[in-house]
Amino acid sequence: MSAEEPSRRLNWIKNGRSIGLSILFSISLLALVLVPIARWFLFEVDHQFANLAGAGLSLISAAFGFAGLWLRFARTRLQHLAFAIVPIALAGSTLAVFEYVGVTGETVPVFRMRSWLSKSPRAKEMFSKEKLQSTPKLDRAAMRFRSSQFRGNARDGVMQNDEFSVAWKERLPKVLWRKSIGAGWASFAVGDGLAITLEQMDEQECITALELTTGDVHWRIALPGKHLHAIGGVGPRSTPTIHQAKVLAQTATGIVLCADLESGEVIWQKDLLQLAGIDQATSEKDIAWGRSGSPLVVDKQVVVPFGGKREDPNIKSLIALDLGTGDVLWTGGESQIAYASPMLLTLSGVRQIVSVNEGCATGHNPANGDVLWTTPWPSKSNGDACASQPVAIDDSRILLGKGYALGSKLFETVYTGETPDNAYDKAFWQTKTIWNNTRILKTKFTSAISYKGALYGLSDGILECVDPSDGSRIWRGKRYGQGQAIIVNDHVLVSAEDGRIALISIQDGTSIAEMQVLDAITWNVPAVAGPYLLMRNSEEVVCLLSERDAERNDESVSP
Repeated sequence: MSAEEPSRRLNWIKNGRSIGLSILFSISLLALVLVPIARWFLFEVDHQFANLAGAGLSLISAAFGFAGLWLRFARTRLQHLAFAIVPIALAGSTLAVFEYVGVTGETVPVFRMRSWLSKSPRAKEMFSKEKLQSTPKLDRAAMRFRSSQFRGNARDGVMQNDEFSVAWKERLPKVLWRKSIGAGWASFAVGDGLAITLEQMDEQECITALELTTGDVHWRIALPGKHLHAIGGVGPRSTPTIHQAKVLAQTATGIVLCADLESGEVIWQKDLLQLAGIDQATSEKDIAWGRSGSPLVVDKQVVVPFGGKREDPNIKSLIALDLGTGDVLWTGGESQIAYASPMLLTLSGVRQIVSVNEGCATGHNPANGDVLWTTPWPSKSNGDACASQPVAIDDSRILLGKGYALGSKLFETVYTGETPDNAYDKAFWQTKTIWNNTRILKTKFTSAISYKGALYGLSDGILECVDPSDGSRIWRGKRYGQGQAIIVNDHVLVSAEDGRIALISIQDGTSIAEMQVLDAITWNVPAVAGPYLLMRNSEEVVCLLSERDAERNDESVSP
């Protein structure tokens, strides 16, 4: 070996290190520059896609930058060891101080300081010990107020209520009571002075009846079962239905039951997974986010999404159970379920159950579940799921909405029969798409609302109003995240993802008043019954009182 050989090898090593450093730092810098570009390009397409692209590019930038620093400064074994330990130590210390509590609807991780370091107690700990000394005792007039099912009495998100004040500029609602609650994304059904919801308590899914005016537990039914998803969270996600003196409910793990409204005594219960011949692991492989269909009562039948194993050629979209006994009356459809709840609509004068399923929407004969018509609507229930309700525009047109950059579709159902004799014959039904628009009403966790000739809803977290005739945007309001929207007394009421409640002008989308009510991720639909507004998330529930006549309330409240 010549004397120049070691020197040549050393130069190769130095040159190689220099080239490697240049490549690593160049990739890191390029990824960093692409972060705002990717977010800008994708933001109007879908906020989740923009966040994921930004996070991915930021991780690439950090990883290559760290590798470049490692290659540049690490020479000895001790230095290499230090570079290996640093990211582990940082991650460990971060997790020691902060706990992961889930993600927003746009896949942004949410952390909060662990309770042993926080000066203020957790909401659940605080309110479970709290004694509300000044809770007013209202008169029994509260017994008459009802919000009997998911998204109100008509299941359409529209609530006209003479008792509820929308004069929030002059007087904001007041907090009547506040309580801790088990995890879950259910809303409330209200009737006979009770507010019924579902919650997760340890390894049990519970149907819980709270007294409307105090929040005290009136009764609770506990069922074994637990749904958990790292992104979607823990617990039940459907809303109970009140029909006459009965409560109908479905858990996230597929138990459907009927109970007495006053006492909570179980009248019957059925296991949908058992009826479909599958276990929970198989079900959640295909239905990843938990069963969320709210029971629909039609002609003494309880109709809920059914589903099963995707590869099963005999899979059924819907199942109808006898209201009195729980016996299976029929199954219908041939598609895997999605996350919407069945709706009873009248189209071309014909009553039918409309179901949004994985990959399509269907109309069904209420008597036997037979499919009358089908229209395609892309989704995967273990991925880009559809959770939005079908929205009736009139007696023939229906809106379908979805997140994940799909937007909304308006289609028409056409009955071609000349007489009512063929009303439930599939051969006489057709569908026709009127428009598709990927830029409007991207309703991910929420649903659009049809009201007085316009459509309203949170589109990828931004409130907007749309003309149903052509899908054009009329106005665009503020951003509220992946929350919920309903219409109350000719105003839009928005429950923001961050726990705010906002009253919005229906004319132009301007905010009339807002107040912070909850302090954690809030995906649950608010419920209005009389002057009471119920809001909840996976940690606490709040009842707000918004009365038209404050003086009358003062006279009716006893100390």
